[in-house]
Amino acid sequence: MTNSFDFGANWLDFSQSVLDQDRLVQASQSLETLLGPGALKGQSFIDVGSGTGLFSLAAKKNGAGPVIGLDINPTCIAVAQKNAIRFGLHDQTQFCQINILDTAQVSQLSPANIVYAWGSLHHTGQLSLALQNTASLVKPNGYLIVAIYNKHWSSPWWRRIKHAYVSAPRFCQKILIGLMLPIIAAAKFAVTGKNPFKKERGMDFRIDVIDWVGGYPYEYASPSEMTERLAALGFELQKMTLPAAPTGCVEYVCRKK
Repeated sequence: MTNSFDFGANWLDFSQSVLDQDRLVQASQSLETLLGPGALKGQSFIDVGSGTGLFSLAAKKNGAGPVIGLDINPTCIAVAQKNAIRFGLHDQTQFCQINILDTAQVSQLSPANIVYAWGSLHHTGQLSLALQNTASLVKPNGYLIVAIYNKHWSSPWWRRIKHAYVSAPRFCQKILIGLMLPIIAAAKFAVTGKNPFKKERGMDFRIDVIDWVGGYPYEYASPSEMTERLAALGFELQKMTLPAAPTGCVEYVCRKK
């Protein structure tokens, strides 16, 4: 897609400059928090929009298997494969370049017990189709974990900012990030009262800001809209976690009926 954000470059930067064993442990702990201690052991796991492979590897570290990470970006696939070897978690861990919007491609995959799509589907440009195809990968009684940007009055403005970023020359992109980083940090501190540079899930604030400013295509949905969509796809909501900041991702943990 033209004028779309290069997530591969961002995740390569994260892997080379930030990712370490401590980040992997944090990611592993966040997965256990979602489903409970030991819940991933022996469970097949698909990570849709796997990026660096961090959460595919976190699932493997928690005993899941087989684990498959899916991403449309070839750089992400290469980075994830290197990280799997780097952390010694490449056994029964596979990364495949697949477009989640390609229903024919997706239908060739075997469903899994747990499907994880955190902050990826809203960047496809076709959220409804991406959600539908992702849902098809979940086995009966299996779990879907998905995080989608919350709908807020400022969401249309964020779409404009992101589109402006991907349409701008590289030097303008760097200037925009330099301007937005302290503004976002101050806003997050004002809203949450917490240090914005102290991240959960093994993430990094600087890398996240580049994603937040540049991540286009960009869609969003209210919790009520997402709950209805998930119910229509045959899922029962088990847990919903609202974001600390109103434009952040709402996290949904659902079980397939």
